[in-house]
Amino acid sequence: MRMASNCYPCILDRAKFECDLVFSSEEEKKAAIEELLDYMAGHKGGVSALVGTERENIIKKRSGNFDPYRNLKAESNRVAKDLLPIAEDFYEKADDKIAALIRIAAAANSMEFGVKGHDFDNSTFSGVFRDTLSENLHGDIDELKRRLGSFGKILYLTDNCGEAVFDLFVIDKLGKMEKQVVVGSKSGPVLNDITREELSAMAKMKRMEIKVIATGNVVGTSLEHIEPEARALLFDPAWLILSKGMGNFETISEYEEMLLGRLTYIMRAKCEPVANVIGVPKGTLVAKSI
Repeated sequence: MRMASNCYPCILDRAKFECDLVFSSEEEKKAAIEELLDYMAGHKGGVSALVGTERENIIKKRSGNFDPYRNLKAESNRVAKDLLPIAEDFYEKADDKIAALIRIAAAANSMEFGVKGHDFDNSTFSGVFRDTLSENLHGDIDELKRRLGSFGKILYLTDNCGEAVFDLFVIDKLGKMEKQVVVGSKSGPVLNDITREELSAMAKMKRMEIKVIATGNVVGTSLEHIEPEARALLFDPAWLILSKGMGNFETISEYEEMLLGRLTYIMRAKCEPVANVIGVPKGTLVAKSI
């Protein structure tokens, strides 16, 4: 997905959000944002997630802080762990277990910071999570069920910390359906996305035996930056791909025609450009199969 007019102010807004996390002086914030402006001026019409990745690189380099979201990520994980019983109860009471799992995965993608027009706060999410699970969901659940019935292997591409707590619940249930699940997470800190190391540690604490591979150090899953093992599974026709979040959508949509019949995007469409491309109102829960 290429930059829309809304993407430019959104990327800058998030830059200000991140600068406030890591810089103490106005001069440092201004210098970082001006460097980002120079980069954006030379990369008009690029892939939005990759322009966002350069924003991350600039702020990390200037601040010396290579995980600006560390505290917010830890807080998100604590919030999610407290809310997990709600998801478990929702699943146990559901007549349609597959639909319940997809709803849990999509609703959890609400846990995102710094997106222009998306109001999220760790402290208030607990009050709305149960309602979020029952929101309208855009997607063909029957088609996704058919695919889950046809594929024995699943590549599950994660997105944010916090929501990854719910992802592990979903992955555990898929495993109990005798699916072989490999999880793709970031090679190192990017935004509030969960890394391979972080997810592996989380799974170990839950005594889950899952394989976690690194996908790369950029926002989303970009062919130019993907790790070899992740690339091999991504293009292996035996693997169904469940792709979480907008960053993965923004990058994978650039080459999704190569994955037809085995790719499903799962997310909350938190920004207008993504919602417009999918064809839904902003804020909609999505499970879109390609």
